[in-house]
Amino acid sequence: MRARLPAWRGLYAILDVPHAGGLDPVTAVRGLVGVTEIGPESSPTIVQLRAKRADPAERVRLVRELAPVVRAAGGLLIVDDDVEAAMGADGVHLGQEDMAQRTGDRDWSALLAELRATAPRGFLIGLSTHNRGQVERAAALDVDYIGFGPIRRTGSKAAQEPAVGFDGLREACEISLHPVVAIGGLGADDALPCARAGAASAAMIGALVGVTEEEVRERAASLAAVFRHAIDAVGQPPSR
Repeated sequence: MRARLPAWRGLYAILDVPHAGGLDPVTAVRGLVGVTEIGPESSPTIVQLRAKRADPAERVRLVRELAPVVRAAGGLLIVDDDVEAAMGADGVHLGQEDMAQRTGDRDWSALLAELRATAPRGFLIGLSTHNRGQVERAAALDVDYIGFGPIRRTGSKAAQEPAVGFDGLREACEISLHPVVAIGGLGADDALPCARAGAASAAMIGALVGVTEEEVRERAASLAAVFRHAIDAVGQPPSR
């Protein structure tokens, strides 16, 4: 069973802080969501802030600075792992290890229920998955989407799960009750394979890095348009 495509389908941009191109976070995010002549579909629908080296107070400050920029462009800001900082954004993305650390011996559903009760209306919750078992377990959880990968090995993480490839992505999309965000070593040439596998979105980090705001904007605009068109061409109508 494939989940219906969400309105935010397309490119899921991840802003890693510190920025690999040397840009400050606000400049980098302005580049990611900047509108170009390509049209209204030329920017990511979601930007995830990933600032693992920052302390909690710094992540809260970053959210305050970045959220207005992303929202003004019609996008959503998601925060990686930090639930407290994410309360000022549009959602949080949780990893398997983060969930295990937060819950201990408790059921994951209880933690998610508490999060739903305190989060703003429309708050998105994403969960990383890396294999069939995790995708199956996610079906019983109150999350809005799952990330699945890595499709290929990538340089963005020191410790990585085994690469799942597009066959693994296709299986995940077929069994998931939630929209699937593909992640891991993806580029423009992977738009159609991701879409044909059933992914609602494709997450990218390195391919969006540039040394100027203009370079980031050009990369993001091109990739956003390619992925959105590919997913719309082969996917289901978006859910409302």
